[in-house]
Amino acid sequence: MATTLVTALLLTFGGTFFGGAAQAQVQHAPVVTDKQVEPVLLSQGKPAVASSLEKPEFPARQAVDGNSNTRWSSAFSDPQWLRIDLGRVTTVHRVEIDWEASYATDYRIELSKDGESWETHWVGAGDGGNDVLNMLGEGRYVRMYSGARSGTAGNSIWEMRVYGEPPPKPTPKPSPKSSPKPSATAQAEVSPSPSETPRPVPSRSGPPGSVVYYVVKATPDDNVEKLNAISERFLGDRERWPEIAALTEGHRQPDGEYLTDPRTLTPGWVLRMPKDAVGKGLKFGPLPGYEGPSPSPSVAPSLSPTPTAVADVAGAEETSFSVPVVPILLVVGGALLLGGLVLLVIWLVRRRKRAEPFDDSLLRTDTSAAWTVDRALRVLMAACERDGLEIPGTTGVFIEGSALRLRLTNPASPAPSPWQVSEDGQSWSAPLAKLQSGTASDSPTTPFSRLVNLGMGETGRVLVDFSVARGVISLDGPTRVRHEVLRRWLGELTGSPWSDDPRVVMVGNGLPRPEQVEHLTGIEQVLPELEVGDGGVLVLSQAPSAAQQDMLAARFANPEFTWVVIVLGQSPSAKWRFTAGDDGWLRSGFLPDVRFDEQTAVRRGGE
Repeated sequence: MATTLVTALLLTFGGTFFGGAAQAQVQHAPVVTDKQVEPVLLSQGKPAVASSLEKPEFPARQAVDGNSNTRWSSAFSDPQWLRIDLGRVTTVHRVEIDWEASYATDYRIELSKDGESWETHWVGAGDGGNDVLNMLGEGRYVRMYSGARSGTAGNSIWEMRVYGEPPPKPTPKPSPKSSPKPSATAQAEVSPSPSETPRPVPSRSGPPGSVVYYVVKATPDDNVEKLNAISERFLGDRERWPEIAALTEGHRQPDGEYLTDPRTLTPGWVLRMPKDAVGKGLKFGPLPGYEGPSPSPSVAPSLSPTPTAVADVAGAEETSFSVPVVPILLVVGGALLLGGLVLLVIWLVRRRKRAEPFDDSLLRTDTSAAWTVDRALRVLMAACERDGLEIPGTTGVFIEGSALRLRLTNPASPAPSPWQVSEDGQSWSAPLAKLQSGTASDSPTTPFSRLVNLGMGETGRVLVDFSVARGVISLDGPTRVRHEVLRRWLGELTGSPWSDDPRVVMVGNGLPRPEQVEHLTGIEQVLPELEVGDGGVLVLSQAPSAAQQDMLAARFANPEFTWVVIVLGQSPSAKWRFTAGDDGWLRSGFLPDVRFDEQTAVRRGGE
């Protein structure tokens, strides 16, 4: 009786808290089998998808690849999950998990026959290392659902293995009866009627590294194709879409983005397909992807003929040349080589005059997200005013699925409805639906005026309040990339709905020169104006000197000093350090990595 009660309680509260140090195998109706069979490994190489990725280098499929040196790693937040598609409904006997350094302290194992309705078959607390979880249940999908992590890093799994009953052996079909000693003519006459015309098989001729892939298209009604429909079209089974997602996960698309939500595709994206995919519209060749700007002009093309990059699935006929190809290619190649050298000289001359060309306009990113955040902040202000509470200081804002979370500068409790307080009091969260329908305040949004939208992390959008740094913020990386990030930051600081339109001063050479900002040659020209008051944004082209660092430190020590100071390049005195990469990622070490180039950016008026 006591055991039944404990199990029921674990099932009741397992969605949010999985039982402290307790571990339980949740019993369901026994699965009846004809005879006992030895469980076999079912999960290796099967499609796997996850709630999030720390980086594209740690995709979900690496948790089922059989390689103990590769792993899946999630974003740095809770909850997280990893799901494996076994390909068929079967009886699961055991799940084994090899955790990396960061593991789940409270998690459960769930089974599902359709990927929608889940049953919990094990729930408990993890302590890292290797977990062997015995259970007995039926399902096609197996999911590890983590409610809490062991530290600040994400969940990380070397291998997740699912053991169960082996697939049934195919029953041999009886041979059709035939008359004794049939003649060839008789065989032809009694041959069965033609079967359904098979779908075309992809032509597998192409250069090394070629794969079967499909380019997403728009539908006639101006919508976008769905992943399950593509799966049904080319694999004959709409439930095999996780295989496509797993193969495509981590591949950077031609527009620079990644497939992170299988429900959302974009026309022109490339989906890598399983080897057995067939049908008109598939391609076979090297998987197309993102082609970033070249750092320097191309010097010379290859003088050898290039093999066909892509072969149509329906089959492409080889083309032969009846003219001498090599001499022509040599002449053309020589001309291109000479032209490339001329372009290189011109480029080097221009580079001496200007370090690197860039667009000077300020960018305002993702206006729809800005409206969502602004509405949420105003509902927060109205709720605090209603309950007589002080508006909490906010370090960051995170849009995670259907909820918005505030990271507070100091723990605060209680929170006004509809906000919920985390256990440590450091975060407040609320459903976006309630925030969009709640009463909004008309008061100025001054407390959030330095909030900046950094980009998209693996779990959602990340915004941070630059005023909380209370020191220099450095932005490092290639010149072109950090200029783009800077333009986005300044567009946010001056054009977001919660901005107070601050004064922006740029000091030094080699900086973008938008019309909306002031440009000075030396920091000495602005020193008298770095006083308390309305504040502003100061951008320096290089790290301040030791004396200037001391001066800025003294200014930041005054709580009424509200300037934001950004340095392009490395700065030893920086409190926050960001690095922007050519791959579109912005990294800091204290926030989740974000893709700044995934946001849609628009120029501010007047450019």
